[in-house]
Amino acid sequence: MPAPEAAPIDPRRTPSPARPFTARLRAMAVRLSLLIISTIGCSMVALEEAFAADQGVPSLSRPLEQGAGKPPAREPRTGEELVAVEVAVLGEPKAGATVQLAVTYTVHPGWHIYWRSAGESGSPTLVELELPEGCVPARDATGELAVAFPVPQVFSKGETTFGYEGTVTLSVPVTLPSGFTTGEALPATVRTSWLVCKELCLLGRREAKVDLAEPSAPDSAAAARLSDALASVPTPLPSGWRASLRSIAEESATLVLEIPADAGKNGFRFLPYDTPGCALESGYMAETKGATLEVELRLSRGSTLGKPLEVAGILVPVESGAAARKPAFAHAFTLAIPAAE
Repeated sequence: MPAPEAAPIDPRRTPSPARPFTARLRAMAVRLSLLIISTIGCSMVALEEAFAADQGVPSLSRPLEQGAGKPPAREPRTGEELVAVEVAVLGEPKAGATVQLAVTYTVHPGWHIYWRSAGESGSPTLVELELPEGCVPARDATGELAVAFPVPQVFSKGETTFGYEGTVTLSVPVTLPSGFTTGEALPATVRTSWLVCKELCLLGRREAKVDLAEPSAPDSAAAARLSDALASVPTPLPSGWRASLRSIAEESATLVLEIPADAGKNGFRFLPYDTPGCALESGYMAETKGATLEVELRLSRGSTLGKPLEVAGILVPVESGAAARKPAFAHAFTLAIPAAE
C-alpha cells in the first residue's frame, strides 16, 4: 500500500530553531545597550538645543538656516591686502602752478600704520616720487621730500608709538614747469611703503602711475579727504608759544617748551621727530599738565649722518577719543642745537 503523501509545510509556521540561552542573552544585552545609547543621545541633543536657544546661537544638531552661520571672512595675510592705497592729483594744472599729490591709505580694522616718526617701535610710512623734467616737489630744510603728515594717534598699549588707524591721506606739493602747456602729459610715478601692525607686523609696498596734468575733480572724494588731512597738518608755532634750549653740553641739553596757559586745559604733549644725533633722555614722548614742559635731551654729535644737529617735533593737547584725532592745536618747530656752552 503506498505511503501517504506528506502535508505541505507552511513556511510561516516553521518554528525557528532553538537558540542557545547564551546567544539569546547576548542579543538582549545588545538591544539594551542600543536603547541606552539612543536615550542618552536624545538627551544630549535636547540639552544642546536648549543651551543654543538660551545663548541665541544656532544649534549644532539642526541644519543652519539659509544665510546663517557663515564662516567669518579670512583675515588679510599681506601688507598689501591690509592697506588699500589710492593716489590722486589735485589742483589746477597750469604753467608754474602747484598741485598736490595725495596718497590715501585705508587700513584694515584693528590694524595701524605709522607716522613720520614711529616711536618706540615700528617704521615710518614712506613716499617717493619720480617726476618728469621741470616738476619740482616741495622739500624741507634738510633737502628731504616734504611729505605732509596729519597729526598722528598715540598708541600706548605696551609701547609708545605714533600712527594711524582707518583712513589717512599724506600729500606732497609739486610745482609744474613754467613752460607747461595745456594738453601736455606729465607722467609721474609714486612709490610708497609702510609697516602695518596688530599682534604682528607686515610690510607693504605700492607703486602707482599718474598724470600730473589730469587732476581729480575739485568736488571728488579724494579732494574732500585731502582737505580734511591738510586741516590736521601741524603749523608753525604761533606768537606767544616758545621753544628754547638751555644747559647745552657736549652730550646733553634741556628743551624748554612754553605755551599760553589757556591753550590746553589738560596740558600738552611733545611728539619728537626722528633727528639723527638727538633723542629724548627718557621715553619717546614728553607730557605735562601745565603750560611749561622741560625735556632732557641726549646728544650724539658724531652721529648726525651728515645733517645739522637739531631737535624737532610737534606740540598737541592731551586729549583722548575722537578729540585726539582732530586736536584743538598742532604746532611744529625745529631748533638747531649749537656747540656746547
